[in-house]
Amino acid sequence: MPELADKEVHKPRPRRRVVLACVLTLVLVDVAVRLAQPVWNEYSPDEYAERVNGCARQQRDLVFVGGSPIAEGINPDHLGSITWQGTNVDDVYCVGLSGGTTTDIYFGTRSACPQPPKLLVYGMTASDINDSRHEPHGVHSLLTWNDVQDWRATRPEAAEWVTRHYAKDRALNLWATAQNAHAIRLWGAVRLASVLPSACPETVAEAQRQCRQYLDLNTKRGYVPTPWFASRQYDQMKAGGWVQPNFEYLARYKTGSHLKYLERLLDWAEERDVTVVVVDMPTTADLQARHPAEFAEYRSRLTEVCQRRGIRLLSADQQSTGLTDNHFADLIHLNRAGSDRLSNWMGDELRRLGAEPARSAVVRGQQP
Repeated sequence: MPELADKEVHKPRPRRRVVLACVLTLVLVDVAVRLAQPVWNEYSPDEYAERVNGCARQQRDLVFVGGSPIAEGINPDHLGSITWQGTNVDDVYCVGLSGGTTTDIYFGTRSACPQPPKLLVYGMTASDINDSRHEPHGVHSLLTWNDVQDWRATRPEAAEWVTRHYAKDRALNLWATAQNAHAIRLWGAVRLASVLPSACPETVAEAQRQCRQYLDLNTKRGYVPTPWFASRQYDQMKAGGWVQPNFEYLARYKTGSHLKYLERLLDWAEERDVTVVVVDMPTTADLQARHPAEFAEYRSRLTEVCQRRGIRLLSADQQSTGLTDNHFADLIHLNRAGSDRLSNWMGDELRRLGAEPARSAVVRGQQP
C-alpha cells in the first residue's frame, strides 16, 4: 500500500501537463514566426534597418550617408554618370537615417558598408552635431555590447537610455512573436480580406502601404521620399499664413561628443582607404535666420575638422545650387523638385572633384 501511495504522489498532474503543452505550443509558434521573418519584414519594414541592410547586400561604389535631408534630398537616378579618379562609379546607394546625428551615422555606416565603398559622401547640417540630442534614433538596434559600453563612456547623459533600449531589443529578439506582432496583424488582415473583401479596410490599406515601402526600399537604391514632402512648397505655404513650428533639434545647442563620432567615422574611412566628401546640406534662409549662432558654431567646427583631416568640404547653399524656398517642403527637407535639382548639382560637383588628381587637401564650395 505505501508503494502505491508513492506512485500516486509522483504521477504527473493534469495541470502540469496543460502548462507543458502551452509552453511547447508557444515555442512552436515562435519557431514558425521566426522562420517566416522575411514575410514580417515585408509587412512592417523598419525603414532605418532596411536602408542599412539594403546598402549592405552588395559592394557599393558610392554611398551617401546622413539624416533625413539625405533621405529626402538625394536621388541616385539624377546623379548621372560619375568617374572618380579614373574609375567608373556605377553602384550608388543612399543611407538616409531620419533623425540621425553623427553618432547614428557612424554606427549606421559601419553596418551598411561591410565592403568599403570607393567614395563616402556625408551630407550634414547643424543639428547633426548638437549634443543636446543625446538619444539615438534607431541606432541601438545596431549596437554590440562593446558599443554600448563605449557609448556610455562617451555620452554619460544618454547611458541609461541606450542601455535600456539595447536590453529591450535583445529581449524582443528572444520572442519573435512579440517583435513581429504588428506585421502579423497586417498579414492576417490581408488574408481575412481575401475571404471577406469588406473586412478591416483600413488595416488592409496600411498593409499595402507597408509592402510598397518595403519593395521601394529594396529596389530604389535608398531613395524613397516621404509622400508628405514630395509636392509641398515651403514658400507657398508660408505665403498662405502657415507658420513652421520651432526646429527643436537646434535647441540648447552645444557641440562636442557627436564630433568625436565624426572623427571616428573619418578614422574608419581612412583605415579602409575610402575617400570622404562632406557636404554642408541646404536649409531655408528662415531656419538660418532663426539660429545664426548655432549655424556659425556648426560651420566653424565642421570647417576646422575638415581642414585638419584633409577632407573635402562642399557647401550646398542656395546660391551654389540654385535652390529656392519653392524647392523646400519645410525648413530643412527638400520636395521632389528640390531633390532633383540638388542631385543634379551633386553629380556635377562629384564629377569635378573626381577629375582632380588624388591629393590630401580641402576643396570647398562657397561657404554660406
